[in-house]
Amino acid sequence: MSWTGYAIKRVFVSLLLLLAASLVIFSIVRLIPGDPAQIILGRFAEEGAAQALREDLGLTEPFFTQYFTWMQELVTLQWGESIINGQPIRELVFTRFPRSMQLAIMGISIGILIAFPLGIYAAVNRNSMGDYTALFFSQFGVSIPNFWLGIMLILVFARYLNVLPPAGHVPLKEDPIANLRHAFLPALTIGIINGAIFTRYIRSEMLEELGKDYVRTANAYGHSQKRIIRKYVLKNALPPTVTIIGIQFGYMIGGIVIIEQVFTYPGLGELLLNSLLSRDYPVVQLSLLILVATFIFVNLIVDLIYGYLDPKIKY
Repeated sequence: MSWTGYAIKRVFVSLLLLLAASLVIFSIVRLIPGDPAQIILGRFAEEGAAQALREDLGLTEPFFTQYFTWMQELVTLQWGESIINGQPIRELVFTRFPRSMQLAIMGISIGILIAFPLGIYAAVNRNSMGDYTALFFSQFGVSIPNFWLGIMLILVFARYLNVLPPAGHVPLKEDPIANLRHAFLPALTIGIINGAIFTRYIRSEMLEELGKDYVRTANAYGHSQKRIIRKYVLKNALPPTVTIIGIQFGYMIGGIVIIEQVFTYPGLGELLLNSLLSRDYPVVQLSLLILVATFIFVNLIVDLIYGYLDPKIKY
């Protein structure tokens, strides 16, 4: 099978997964306790008015009729309005989602910048002090809760050193420098934890490759260690690492809500949590679908990159 055929197959599977996820999300949201009509009209609204509103919202229709109507609205970008404040859901999501993506991209970039030098150095200098330091950092980063790390970073950089803002957000168009300053601490929190995870995988993959016969053969031919690492070992260790990075990026999009709460960062995660607490069902299901779609899309990109880097999986 060619790479193009492999890509088409992966895209088709991803679309099926997204369709199944939309059905699950729509079903789960319907199981959340509470009545949207009562939320809109208030607890003491008359039952006749509430019933009329349910009919107007289509809540009295059969389940699959409601689902297909919702899917049609999704495709046509008619996402409706929040039942709490009346704001257009499309506006809410399109405003919040780029902010969460900025945190995720900055966080994953910081994690990669930490992990690759540290993981490669630890593998090349196995059982050295640098290797033990990398292992300690990896274990420490995996073990600590992300909200605790965020609070510690706020105390150090915002309270004691007073060099970065502890919370909030400034739009990128208004002030790019202030935007980066506000996003740096939550991104650093994400980056340290991801860096610890990536360091462990990079070290493990590098050690596995360094123990193979082709490395001994290259050494016997007199190739320098830097050339062996750069041209052979790192290239072969890269595909599994790319997979881990992609999977972690997808999980990070969904789990970023905690970081956004710690830093009072108005992203999609904060919007989702507030909507859940206020029973704003239309916003909840759209936010969940956006997060799931992002996770599926990221994993699709990872699969395609993996297929390009490792041709063996195409067959």
